[in-house]
Amino acid sequence: MVWIALVAALLAGIVALNVGALRLNMQAEELERQGDDLSAKRDALDAELSRAAAAGRIEAIAVRRYGLVRPEQPTYIRLARVEE
Repeated sequence: MVWIALVAALLAGIVALNVGALRLNMQAEELERQGDDLSAKRDALDAELSRAAAAGRIEAIAVRRYGLVRPEQPTYIRLARVEE
């Protein structure tokens, strides 16, 4: 009779370990899914930021909203080198 109780206890322990491992696997899969979702959101935000910071868009806003104009030709100034 004692050996039946011992085998039953061992089997219950094995079942408990398997249930625990299954729960951990489910949590790991959920965390992996959340990580994938966050990566996709980050990529979408990176793309949105890239579009928002595009030079043509900024230039169009500067012209439309602030009345700025493009210079016809850039002007460069050469500074004399100061020797100490």
